[in-house]
Amino acid sequence: MKLNDLITQVKEQNLSKDQLEAYRDELSGLFAQMQIEMANLEKNEALFMGHRTPEQSVAGVKLEWKATPSGQRLIELKRYALATKEMLNSLRSRLYSIY
Repeated sequence: MKLNDLITQVKEQNLSKDQLEAYRDELSGLFAQMQIEMANLEKNEALFMGHRTPEQSVAGVKLEWKATPSGQRLIELKRYALATKEMLNSLRSRLYSIY
């Protein structure tokens, strides 16, 4: 399931305990996958930064990285991971209120 779909479905107020647990498990799995992909992209970023010449500033090379498809994906994943973490916290709170 896509992250946007999960976020929309989790917003529904009348979810059962089983549904909340299922969404929590789904979001946890997505969060883990995002973290793994982010780790690989961050390794690629480090390699990209390692090829800077003495004439290039670190800030300039970082901007170049962010303009690449991998850099764009990393930016996207960081925000998705933040949103997912917030949704997981919300789900946990909702589940605790049921128990």
